[in-house]
Amino acid sequence: MLSIIRKYYLSNRTAVNDDTDKLAEDIRRILDCRILEITSGSECLTWKIPKHWRVREGLLESLDGKRIVDFHSHPLHLWTHSVSYKGVISREELEKHLFYDKNSPDWVPYHHRNGYRYDVQEWGFCLSYKVFKQLKDKEYRVYIDTDLDNNGTLKIVDCYLKGEYPETIFFSSHICHPGSAVNGLAGAAVAIELFKKLQAMKKRRYSYRLILGPQYFAAAGFLANTPLSEIELLKGGITLNFLGNNQPLGYQSSFQGNSRIDKICKNLFDNHVPEAFRRAYRKLIGNDEMFYNGPGFLIPTIGIGGLHHPECNFDADNFDVVNPDQLVKSTELLLKIIEALESDFIPVPKFRGPLYLSRYGLYVDRTLNQKGYDNIEAIQILMDGENSCLDISHELGIDFCFVRDFCEQVCEKGLLEKEYKNFLN
Repeated sequence: MLSIIRKYYLSNRTAVNDDTDKLAEDIRRILDCRILEITSGSECLTWKIPKHWRVREGLLESLDGKRIVDFHSHPLHLWTHSVSYKGVISREELEKHLFYDKNSPDWVPYHHRNGYRYDVQEWGFCLSYKVFKQLKDKEYRVYIDTDLDNNGTLKIVDCYLKGEYPETIFFSSHICHPGSAVNGLAGAAVAIELFKKLQAMKKRRYSYRLILGPQYFAAAGFLANTPLSEIELLKGGITLNFLGNNQPLGYQSSFQGNSRIDKICKNLFDNHVPEAFRRAYRKLIGNDEMFYNGPGFLIPTIGIGGLHHPECNFDADNFDVVNPDQLVKSTELLLKIIEALESDFIPVPKFRGPLYLSRYGLYVDRTLNQKGYDNIEAIQILMDGENSCLDISHELGIDFCFVRDFCEQVCEKGLLEKEYKNFLN
């Protein structure tokens, strides 16, 4: 995961861009999957695929040759989709083309708005407020050499893993945002690692799909160019962002709030990430879930990520911000979610009346663990041949793993049978 972030975080990853293409091709090679390509200018839903942006130079300097801003020192120094401009400009006129943040005077901010405005023809520089305050000359030289045209394609990584059932859970993250290590890229790195592990599974009950591409446009492009029969098999999704950013980890619910993926996520976070927080739909990440879980599709889609880190959308979102331990923990948590999906079953009892627990080595001493004792009593009552382990844990508000493991033990004693069914159908 770290190698991917280190290799690409300083690249100029805008929506349609050679650097983004290189990352997409690297991911395709790692996962041995396909890339969906959509030509710049194409209509996707109500969205239009951005123009291809190629930067050769982006330089602001004083008339005596002192470099103030240089795109090649950091990609955030140039406004996204800046067009070419060459000439000497007054200090007063230049200020209309500068972007800075007084609240973070040492950091270079990210001016991304024009990346989402198809027809805008502007240019500009980003610089720290500290550097801006040092601009005292009457005139400055601008040299921007770029192409902004439709001679490119949006690249969407689409990795599909077939399971026993065609019903599919998808994961998504974005691979854009130039000069950023955590925003987008870290989530994509975790998703890649997750799918490497999914590929290694000998058996999968459900199918899984990974969709990686530029924010918003990848979702619009995927939904507009994927057969409806495949989209209808998407029964839940998880968007990933801000993983490994040294902030508390949490999740946001789907628009529906009560889907199976919601219940699994809530249960595992409540019982295995005690410090986690919960947010309503789009109140944590605010990403591509608006497409998948929005008008016309309404695929239940939750979001998992860290709280917004202060370095986000600044050049300070660099490799030093990334916490490797959190990347690993995020991957492990996602694997737990998949494990819950894959291992859930309906316990069908072969007994009547309360179990003689001590006879079968299942007794929990109530003097040592009153909660466990009470839970086992309640589990037996809800173990009616209709409820799955997840249903029981959700009803009781207890750990899915505790319920499943207890039912597994009862099964090993020959006292119940496990009924597997397609819970996503």
